[in-house]
Amino acid sequence: MGMQINLQGKNVLITGAAKGIGRELAITAAENGANVAVHYRESEQEALQTVKEIEKLGVKVSAIQADIGNFEEVREMKDNLDKKFGQIDRIVNNAGWAQLKSFFQYEPEEWKREVDVCFHGVLNLAYTFIPTMKENNNGKFINIVGDSARTGDRNLIVSAAARNGAISFLKSLAKEVGRNNIQCNTISLGMIDQGRLNEELLNKIIKQYPMKRLGGASDVVGAVLFMLSEDADWITGQVLSVNGGHSMIG
Repeated sequence: MGMQINLQGKNVLITGAAKGIGRELAITAAENGANVAVHYRESEQEALQTVKEIEKLGVKVSAIQADIGNFEEVREMKDNLDKKFGQIDRIVNNAGWAQLKSFFQYEPEEWKREVDVCFHGVLNLAYTFIPTMKENNNGKFINIVGDSARTGDRNLIVSAAARNGAISFLKSLAKEVGRNNIQCNTISLGMIDQGRLNEELLNKIIKQYPMKRLGGASDVVGAVLFMLSEDADWITGQVLSVNGGHSMIG
């Protein structure tokens, strides 16, 4: 196990936590003492599997289903989680939805879903969960995006635009809720190796990275855990790039 961070007694909601990076985050947060709400939209079996893993660690854990792009479902999720955990102290929004194609391959209505999840989802979560954090004078909201949100990508054009909007939203929100001791930050990722690329393509992509490798789940988890911890209490309204140097934005 990597770094030790004290999240003892903190109630953390991690969206998109059934598998992949979200799952690693959920398990590692629990290893560091957090109670974890494992959010999923469709991957129920994987979510329950993640819950099983976390139960062994002796913290509170619960799986919760919702479409974060739907305000009513997010509000219902909060009601359910408040019953189970009392309140949510920290949110890591790892949920996302993207289509990989050029803009002119879209049908006009087809981009709505990406905007709903990648942009409205962040607004829905913040509007629903942050008021309780304000009452408690403590909280953290971390949104995970891909670097395309900052650099543009012709095949991720809509999700990148929606996530760029979410970056701007969280900066503005950070200015409003800072007095309530709530930090809002974004973590921006380069390409994470999830074992789906063939070797030829992998080698081609790696050439664009100064570190000569793609990221792994552990690269992401360390950054998120730091942002969740009290060590990051004076960091707000920022974008932390975890990308092996693929893009270097001043």
